[in-house]
Amino acid sequence: MFDFFGFGKKAGKTKILVVDDEPNIVQTLKDRLEMNEYTVFTACNGQEGLEVAKQESPDLMLLDVIMPVMDGHEALENLRQAEWGKDISVIMLTARSQAQDISRAKACDIEDYIIKPFDLSELLEKIESILEHKKSPVCSA
Repeated sequence: MFDFFGFGKKAGKTKILVVDDEPNIVQTLKDRLEMNEYTVFTACNGQEGLEVAKQESPDLMLLDVIMPVMDGHEALENLRQAEWGKDISVIMLTARSQAQDISRAKACDIEDYIIKPFDLSELLEKIESILEHKKSPVCSA
């Protein structure tokens, strides 16, 4: 498999869910993540994202805010209330840069809040870092 940026060897079959209503963004992310050997699921709104998340149990979710049917904030709040959704890592990936949007998302225990447009290489590095941290055993003294 093509090992773009060297992430493929570490990725294995980690599952990532991309939830965004912009088809170009979804396709770009899907293609690049799959090049790095991630298993990728997609959804075009928050409601569909929750359904896919419940069914597939992704390791990480890339979640837009502005979407039809159910926006990203509402989807995130519902995700965190569900027992099955509490351990899914979330990166908000959105054009919304207002302080209240960022605060609302961070209150729901997200890993990062990235404002569009974003650098794809930096996003891939953040994803890898989050997933590596998630796999690391927690030491207790």
